[in-house]
Amino acid sequence: MLLAVELLRQYSDVRGGLVFYDDTDDVPDHVTFAYNYIPTILGLSLMTLWSFTVYDVFRLEPYFQLSKQQIFPADVLSANYIFGPFISAPFSSARRKHWVVLGVSIINILVQLLLPSTLSAFLDLDSVPISSPATLRSWPGLVAVGEQAEWISSQRNMSLYSLTRGDPGETPSRLSHFAIPPVELPSDDALATALWKLNHTVYWADLTCSDLPLSNSPTANVTVSVEETSADHSNYSTLTCALRDLRLASLPDPSQNCTLNANYSGIFDLTATPVQVRRWELDTIPCAPLDVYGFLLDIEATNSGQLVGQTGSHSASALMTPKAQFFSCGMRYYTAKAEVSMQANGSVVAIIVDKDSISALDSSHLDIAGFKTYLKSGMCYGKCTEGYRPLCSTSARYSPVPISGDEFMSKIRTDIKLGFARLLSRLFNTNAEYTPIQGVGTTDQVAVLVITSPAIASEIILLLGGVTCVFLAVFYRSRENILKGDPGSIAAMCSIVADLFNPVGVQALAQCTDQSTARQLNRKLRGWQCYWYQEPPGRKLGFLPGEAPPRTLREKVLLNKPASRKAPRPDPRLHFLSKPIFVAELLGLLAVICFMAVLFIMCSKDHRLRRLSDTASDRLSIALNIVPSLMASMMRALFNSIYLHLGILEPWIHLQKGRVDAKNSLLLNLSSQSPITVFFRSIRSRSFVLSLVSLCCIINTGLPAVLGALFTQSRTAATWPTQAVELRYDRSTILNSSTIPALFQYGPIQSTLLNSVSLLPWTSPDYSFVPFSVHTENMENTYQAVTLGIGADLNCHHVPLIQDLSKDEYDEDSSIPNLTARDTEHVEGAPPVMRDNSSEPYSVQLLAPSGATDNGTLTVLLTLPSSPNTNLYSSLALQCHSIPRLQNFTIGFDPSGILQYYYPIGSPFTSGQLVDNVTSNVANYHQHFIASIQDTSGKGAVDEPKLFPSYWPGSLIKLVYENENPELTTIDPDRLADATQQVYQWLFAAYFTLQKDMYLKPLPKPITDSDAQILRTTWAVARSLSSFIVALIMVSSMAIALVLVFITRYGKFKGPRVPQSLGSVLVWLADSPILPSFYGTYDWTSAARRDYLIGLDKRYVFRKVTTSTGEQKWVIEEDQAEKAG
Repeated sequence: MLLAVELLRQYSDVRGGLVFYDDTDDVPDHVTFAYNYIPTILGLSLMTLWSFTVYDVFRLEPYFQLSKQQIFPADVLSANYIFGPFISAPFSSARRKHWVVLGVSIINILVQLLLPSTLSAFLDLDSVPISSPATLRSWPGLVAVGEQAEWISSQRNMSLYSLTRGDPGETPSRLSHFAIPPVELPSDDALATALWKLNHTVYWADLTCSDLPLSNSPTANVTVSVEETSADHSNYSTLTCALRDLRLASLPDPSQNCTLNANYSGIFDLTATPVQVRRWELDTIPCAPLDVYGFLLDIEATNSGQLVGQTGSHSASALMTPKAQFFSCGMRYYTAKAEVSMQANGSVVAIIVDKDSISALDSSHLDIAGFKTYLKSGMCYGKCTEGYRPLCSTSARYSPVPISGDEFMSKIRTDIKLGFARLLSRLFNTNAEYTPIQGVGTTDQVAVLVITSPAIASEIILLLGGVTCVFLAVFYRSRENILKGDPGSIAAMCSIVADLFNPVGVQALAQCTDQSTARQLNRKLRGWQCYWYQEPPGRKLGFLPGEAPPRTLREKVLLNKPASRKAPRPDPRLHFLSKPIFVAELLGLLAVICFMAVLFIMCSKDHRLRRLSDTASDRLSIALNIVPSLMASMMRALFNSIYLHLGILEPWIHLQKGRVDAKNSLLLNLSSQSPITVFFRSIRSRSFVLSLVSLCCIINTGLPAVLGALFTQSRTAATWPTQAVELRYDRSTILNSSTIPALFQYGPIQSTLLNSVSLLPWTSPDYSFVPFSVHTENMENTYQAVTLGIGADLNCHHVPLIQDLSKDEYDEDSSIPNLTARDTEHVEGAPPVMRDNSSEPYSVQLLAPSGATDNGTLTVLLTLPSSPNTNLYSSLALQCHSIPRLQNFTIGFDPSGILQYYYPIGSPFTSGQLVDNVTSNVANYHQHFIASIQDTSGKGAVDEPKLFPSYWPGSLIKLVYENENPELTTIDPDRLADATQQVYQWLFAAYFTLQKDMYLKPLPKPITDSDAQILRTTWAVARSLSSFIVALIMVSSMAIALVLVFITRYGKFKGPRVPQSLGSVLVWLADSPILPSFYGTYDWTSAARRDYLIGLDKRYVFRKVTTSTGEQKWVIEEDQAEKAG
């Protein structure tokens, strides 16, 4: 067992656990049984084997002490270490200097109290991080500078606005300032939730900003003009500022005359707010080495009020004296090696840059001029009063509330870094040879593992126990021993007294100890000595009287009491027959039952037990493993004590009743037999109480395992309130927009359709959700909130075609075939994808009504060869109509907006302004969707904007259909409809997310979502109903057994002391008339003595008799009333 525990501990330490699972729900029942029960069962088995050894050591030690020396204290005869609490054995053995018992008793305490607990706790189910190293493919190189310039030039008319800015009101994470080259992460399901750490290359831009010194007064060169706006915006005024001939100071060439001119125009409510004009330009001044420059003009509220109602141009000095601050920034570009932590969906959660590997990038690596031009055009977007947008000025992106210059520069620095990182992410050379990089994926799994401290404690106890057993096996072979057999029965003790003790010495001892209590007898024996002497028959034991030791203070106090002088103080009753102790023991068992019931109920009622942190779980796990075992050990010790005392008393109680044969009295040796043997024997002899106590001892062996499995822990996710989630958009408003911008092919769409995992934030495969903003530094957190989901679906049904296509009709022309279905109009669509490739077994087309039409019908056509040797193609057509979807959802998301899960709340919205606007937007989108699949060579509406290439949706539908139906033999209309719906749902969801600013109304100021929650992995205490029922039955049966023992055995034994040792019964046996029957039987075996006594066919009785001298003595004599038949 020691070797097995150590091997398991080493194996667990090396691998981080024994067996691993994704979640506690995945743990099989047999594994749960194994780690909960097997160690406890093995520990109880070892404890049972150990108890046999300890029982014999404690019981037989007095007889070995008799054989050890020529002269020894007589109180050895009254020693018996198996009675009383086992924790008292070390003290009594140390007082008598019985060193073997002292050592064994200390080990016994460890085995009895701690071994089952430590073994039951050394295996546990816990959350562990599992690392999986892997070689990944990456493309860290940028395309050539010429290709960068060409790409930027090709995009000059398309501002990829969503790529170069964050969402309004959202504070970008510091991680978004880095451009990270693409890396291919494994798609293994086992690593779907892995956190990857890579030694990767990162790129970033940095700005160094400072005040821009001017050699002349800036306010003297400022001209301000105010103009009225349209009637729809009468509360606003157009404020224009012109800065002329501002001379820069601190130039490298002092003689150089460098001037700056700047203009600003913006819409302000001059009556409601203080005015601050802010502007910055990502531009280069030819005469100064500046990359970014800007200014802030603070116009006092009193002076701004003078401008209200005035129009035209006015000198600033005439109307106001604005406070002006000018600044400039220099841009630098860097690359370095870094430890990048990213989730399996590619979102980055941490970047640790290696400062020693930082290097600068120059124009040989980057098209810096093109970058500036592109970033400038991408950021020239104002967010102000509708219909009014200033010229390329980023100032209107910020709130008009005045801010400091440092805060303004910080915002600019954030925008530039974010824009650079997002732009550079488009310029990695993915066509080049990949670069292998090393990565380590870490998944949070649950594992059955070895807990170090209980395992080491178990090993120490097992080692001590093993060494003790080896020592006893060697030591007892050399110990002198007077025993010829088991001395447990009354008959065996009669043989010892008859042949080894001097009758005269025993009689001298009997004169003062026959009626003595156990306490008085022990005190008397401490003053006497025993010695061996030789007689012709053999060695004999004699007694040397001595003086009693001085009385203790307690004994003196008790002796001075009047009651004490009248009669000797009786021995205390056995603990289970003493009324106060019996009540305490019964209450203790009832308390265990109540404790189990209360804790069982608390596990379902108390939320604290279902939201435990890892630390609290570890502490509670130790308590749940150790406390039940300790309780079971105490109950086991209680009933072992009851069992041993009853085993000793039972033959004497039978003798007191009288007329009992030798088999059920003198030969009865219950205390040295196992409870299992005694149980079956008592059943046969109809001793109900003894059988019940034996049964309690048997079930006590398994009680620690049952109590240990009563409460286990399982990993779960719990929610707590959080203030980190803010609303950025009005969830009760969706705008009705008629604008449809171009939607190009989006890279992750194919992966989403195959894996049902969206890489777009706030997007699922079938819905786009109103986004939040999350303020946290921990990108691994998961949050939960309620938001609105907007989606679109298709209602598809199968329509029969008039005839199948022939091969000639299918291939003869590259133009769009006009197909006619029953009860349908002519439809037109894109050519089948790769239809000229003979290796393609079938094709999928999206068809739309020919020409301009208001009919929103979308037709899906799948063609499949009827057979390999025929020119005919089987065809299947579906007609679909768009359906808007609008419903509230509970979503789980990370700080970057990537969804973890989502589920609907309540019923979908079916009426109201919200539904009307969504319906209009979906219809508008669907119209442009249909226009996009109409080929320009046909009769389609060529002037309509194209959302995508005409062939693209059909290729996506085919991809999904192949994934769901890989072995295509027949056309399945249901699966084709499912594939079409999946593609349409995802395309709309992706489109709505990318263009959400056209449809969602921003809030003036972000509002904390008070209903949002943060999800944390916690541990919950799980109850086992079956274990609770079994434990309740077992503990209840013990309480019943305790009550029955008290009722049936209270006051049954009338002797002056409990016959626990040879010394306590010595004088009773020496004076007994039956003793002559045992002369010469000392050397007999137990079987021979048994046959001898049964052959005598006598009945016996234990009672008090009056001798010829008038003395009363307790003796065992033959009961002459009746012979055994």
